[in-house]
Amino acid sequence: MKTRKVLIIDDDQLTREQIARELRRQYCDTLMSGSGQEGMEIFIREDISILLLDVKLPDIDGLEFLKQAKALKPRCEVIMITGYGSETVAIQSLRRGAIDYLEKPIDFDQLAAAIGRAQEKLSEKEDLLYKNTVLLIEDDEGALYALKRFLEKEGYELFTANNGKDGLNLIEHNKIDVLITDINIGDMNGIDILREAKKLYKDIEGIVVTGQKDETLAIESLRAGAMDYLTKPINLDELLLSLKKVIDSINLNRDRLYRNRELKISSEIIAKMNEELERRIEDRSRELSQTQAQLFQTSKLATLGEMSAGLAHEINQPLGGIALICANIKKCIERGKLTEPMLLNDVADIQKSVQRMTKVIQHMRTFARQDTLKFIDVDVVSTIDSALNLLGEQLRLHEIDVVLDYGADLPRILGEPFQLEQVWINLMSNARDAMDEKGSKIKDGRLPPEAYRKKLAIAVSYDAPQQCIKAVFSDNGTGISSEQQRRIFEPFFTTKEVGKGSGLGLSITYGIIESHKARIELESQQGSGATFTVSLPVGGADAA
Repeated sequence: MKTRKVLIIDDDQLTREQIARELRRQYCDTLMSGSGQEGMEIFIREDISILLLDVKLPDIDGLEFLKQAKALKPRCEVIMITGYGSETVAIQSLRRGAIDYLEKPIDFDQLAAAIGRAQEKLSEKEDLLYKNTVLLIEDDEGALYALKRFLEKEGYELFTANNGKDGLNLIEHNKIDVLITDINIGDMNGIDILREAKKLYKDIEGIVVTGQKDETLAIESLRAGAMDYLTKPINLDELLLSLKKVIDSINLNRDRLYRNRELKISSEIIAKMNEELERRIEDRSRELSQTQAQLFQTSKLATLGEMSAGLAHEINQPLGGIALICANIKKCIERGKLTEPMLLNDVADIQKSVQRMTKVIQHMRTFARQDTLKFIDVDVVSTIDSALNLLGEQLRLHEIDVVLDYGADLPRILGEPFQLEQVWINLMSNARDAMDEKGSKIKDGRLPPEAYRKKLAIAVSYDAPQQCIKAVFSDNGTGISSEQQRRIFEPFFTTKEVGKGSGLGLSITYGIIESHKARIELESQQGSGATFTVSLPVGGADAA
């Protein structure tokens, strides 16, 4: 059997010695080092087949050592040793070319599986056949010699002993696959030898040989763990058949062990990759949410800027009223005609005007600051009216007729009122711009002359079969071409001239609609206006 050189690099001396002791038993020529620098010198100098490498070394990172080792000797199989709980690092090692990893404290069954898999890979590369090892324990020198020669000719690696003590010593220090023992050995019973061998290494298999045809001994042998029971004189064909059966069982178990280990490692790699993927998705989702929130806020502030004329009107009107009331009070005082009822009435009018301004300012502040989803019971019509309070004066200044058609007894929905308000403002702003553009084109002669009156129709109704509230915004502006309709909700896409649109309004609108588990549809023809229909689910438990 080919002896392979195994290098163990670990700064813990006890770990190195434990591993080396086990590997020597498996016919490995072991070399040891407690540091990365010394280990690399040995690795370069010697013909190392298998490298056991600690992830944490005092002078070099184990992963970096692994990278250098695989670059120097690609055929060398590397098994990483990690501290308890260092599974993530172990997975990184496997990705970089290691065949396996072991966690401290070292489990010798896992060590055996890892070394076995490494040797199997090396044998595949070298196209070598593995020789199974057999230990013969027989106190008859002639029979022992004859069996040894016969089995060696059949290709088995043979160890021999003529007593139980020497046989168990060989088992302890060598990797024995099959134990063939006579029941009657001078110092020990063969069945007891098998029991002791199983205590040392559970993967050893046994065949018991006896000169007595005794069924009781056969049953006792099988209970002790023997896979077969042969009687003397030994039929060599029967012995070969029995050995083949035992070896097949060993190889099957070994293959199952290696494949299970490969499956476990593959599963852990997949699990870690999935965890990493989920973490990246969460990070990207968080970043996307933050970006979306920033876009929402930017859009709101831009909307407030655009609505400055309307807001000024909403505040100037009550301020003008207050100024008139104050002038009237002053005149009455000068003329001596101010009475208490008149004063109380004027003060009440001032309070109403102040309340009106306070309501407008408070709404503006809330609208501007709202940046999180807070789903509550919402009346869709009230959100449209709120949007019109902010944008209505601007629509009036642009000479746009607003026609409202609200259904009666409309059910409420679960939604975020200020974000819905943002949707309506975006739709009304786009309709305003489309109608302004059409008016300019008619005025400049780019469109045929016509008696053009700008009109925005807003209808809200309940669709019972679909269980939703439908809000429909229709304008008679320039319309949207079929090509543009395919991209209308894409971020930064705009049909407006350069510098007149950010391309974010409808993209943000689409995001808000999706967050409400709703849908938005567009119907339009070039030159004939556009109709946006927003369908909001009623009793939207899902939307929450």
